[in-house]
Amino acid sequence: KAQARGSLASPPPPPAGRPQPAMSAKQIEGSAAKPSFFSRVGASIATTARSNLRPGAGLYSLLFGAVAGVTISGVVYAGRTLQVLLFDHDYYKLQSRKRYYEKQLLFTREQEETQQAHYLSAMASEYDPAACRMPFKALDPKFRF
Repeated sequence: KAQARGSLASPPPPPAGRPQPAMSAKQIEGSAAKPSFFSRVGASIATTARSNLRPGAGLYSLLFGAVAGVTISGVVYAGRTLQVLLFDHDYYKLQSRKRYYEKQLLFTREQEETQQAHYLSAMASEYDPAACRMPFKALDPKFRF
């Protein structure tokens, strides 16, 4: 039987004893498969990124500057941390001054308490209960010690 040109008949099977070759996607579907929406979007993003992420492009320069800035600031942060950990002696001075201030504050509070106690005792020594009573009446018990 002769096959007509362009017919959809399958090719003749291979001779017996030989393994059959695997069929490709083109042979199964009949033509090249149309790429899916997500693969097309991914390809367009990849193409845009490839064209903009090369030296000399604006986006490349911006990203390069941002990464360099973050790196430099990290190095500066680490350097300052090491400087504070290893070479900062002002901390000890300030702590000593704070301790001295606390001692001085406690001393002045004790002095104020002592002065207040002396003041109250001086006031109590001058206390005259008779001066608190009404004229020609008995002394009210709330004014007695």
